[in-house]
Amino acid sequence: MIRAIMNGCHGVMGHVITDIISKDDAIEIVAGVDMNTENYAGYPVFKSLDECPEADVIIDFSHPAVLPALLSFATEHRVPTVIATTGISEEGIQ
Repeated sequence: MIRAIMNGCHGVMGHVITDIISKDDAIEIVAGVDMNTENYAGYPVFKSLDECPEADVIIDFSHPAVLPALLSFATEHRVPTVIATTGISEEGIQ
């Protein structure tokens, strides 16, 4: 089973992706990351990726401001990451 972290889990798309994954036996969300750490959909929610358990992939629907920290974490821990955050500036892409 694929273990995923949902970065931005309390946003609209975080809820949509959580609902989709909950119906798929091949993947599970083992943790969420959000400013609001209220548990959602049966998985723990943390303020930072550093607090999360190990995962096979990070799914990101967060905010452009957290992209540098996300990419640093993903690179350091060698975790594939799906970035679906919108509103990234030209400087944020480089």
